[in-house]
Amino acid sequence: MSDPGMRSSWLPLLLLLPACATHAPRIVATATDATVELAAVAADLAMADVVALGELHETPPVHRTHHELLAALHARRPNLVIAMEMFERDGQTILLKYLNGFVDEATFRAESRLWPHYDRDYRPVIEFAKQHGLVVLAANAPRKLASQVAREGFAAVAGNAHVARESTAPEDDYWESFQSMMKEHPGVTEKMMKTFYAAQCAKDDTMAETITDYLRERGVDGDKPLCVLICGRAHSDHGWGTVARIKSRMPGVDVRVLSAETVADMDAGVYTAPKRIADYVVVAPEVVREPPKVGPVLGSVEKSAKPAATSDSGAAAKPVAPEPAKPAKPAEPVVDNENLRPALGLMPDYNGSGEGVLVSDVRDGGAASQAGIESGDVLVALNGTKITDVQHYSDLLDEQTIGKTVTVRIRRDGAEVDLQVKIGSRPRTR
Repeated sequence: MSDPGMRSSWLPLLLLLPACATHAPRIVATATDATVELAAVAADLAMADVVALGELHETPPVHRTHHELLAALHARRPNLVIAMEMFERDGQTILLKYLNGFVDEATFRAESRLWPHYDRDYRPVIEFAKQHGLVVLAANAPRKLASQVAREGFAAVAGNAHVARESTAPEDDYWESFQSMMKEHPGVTEKMMKTFYAAQCAKDDTMAETITDYLRERGVDGDKPLCVLICGRAHSDHGWGTVARIKSRMPGVDVRVLSAETVADMDAGVYTAPKRIADYVVVAPEVVREPPKVGPVLGSVEKSAKPAATSDSGAAAKPVAPEPAKPAKPAEPVVDNENLRPALGLMPDYNGSGEGVLVSDVRDGGAASQAGIESGDVLVALNGTKITDVQHYSDLLDEQTIGKTVTVRIRRDGAEVDLQVKIGSRPRTR
C-alpha cells in the first residue's frame, strides 16, 4: 500500500494456527502487526487507567471479543468500572437501580432507551456488571440534547446537568476526519456541518466528563479503578474524540485504545487500519446484514398533522393510520430527471445513535411536513423496510421514485404510526 502508515499482513502468524480457527476474530497489535492472544492483550491493558473499546456497531464478532476482554480485564482488575456510550446520563438512576437489584429487568427495559440488538450486544455487559457488583456509567449525552446542539449549537444546552459542563469543537484532525465522513451525506451545508460536529464533540465531552468525574471521586479514597469505555470507534480512533477529552481533563492519564474492522477474507491475513489508529485492532470477518421487515404498528401518536376521525356522537374513533390522499385525476407520468434526487424534505440527525433515524428538522411545505412528520420523530421504516441508520435511510430513499407515494413509519412519544408521503425532490449534488 502507498501509505506508509497502513498496516498490511499478519498472515505468517495465521499460517501457524489451525485452519478451523482462521475465521475467528483476531486482535492485532498495530506496532508489530502481530496477532496477540486475548489473555496477553488483557494483561497489557490492565496496566492502564482507561481502556477504550472502540466497536463497530451491530458486528457480533467484535462485541463477543469485547465481552471476553471485559471478563479478562476484570480478573486482573476487580475494581473495574464500565462506561458506555449506549446509555445516556438521564438514564443513570434506573441503570443503577437495576444493577443493585432494586427493580426487575422488565422495569429496567421499559424505562431505558435500549439500543438495537441490546440482548445480543450489550445485555452480556450489563449482566456481567450485575453479577460482579460493578458500576456502569451511563456516559453519553441524551439524544434529544445532542440533536438540539446539532440544530442550534452547544450554547442551547449549556448548563443542562445531562451534558458536559464545557464543550469545544476545535477544527483539528478530528474535524477534518468528521468532514470527510459527512461528505457521504449530500445536502449538508457548511453551517450544518459545524453544528453537527458540535453535537459530536458534545457527546465526546460528556462521556469524558462522566469518566473523569467518577475517577476523581474514587481517587479521594485512594482507589484507582480501571475504567473500560465501550463506544463506537469514531469516538476513540486515533486517540481523538472522547479519548482526547479524557486526557485534557486528566493530564497524565494512561488511556489505551482498541479499534475494530471487518475483512472479507480472514485467511488472507490482511487488514487496512492505519498504524496510529489504536494500540490494538480487532479484525473480524465481514457481517452480512439482511434489512429486517417491520412488524405491526405499535399504538398511535397523540398528535399528528391530521386529526383523528370522530363519530357522530363526537367520540374519537379507534386510531388508525392516516389514509393516503385520493387522487382527483390519474397521476401524471413521472419525469426521470437525472439532476434530481428523491427527498422527503427533512433533515436527519446525523449524530443520532440507535435504530431508526431521528428527524432533526422539517422543511416547511415539503413532503414530510405535508404528511405530518415533525422534528423529534424517529423514522422507523420506509415502504416496509426497517431503517437501521442514516446511511441506510439515504440508500433506501435513493431507490424511490419522485412523485410516487410511499409508506413511512414514524415513532413519536413511544408509539408508531404509518404515514403516506409523496416523494419530493432536491438537486443532485454529486
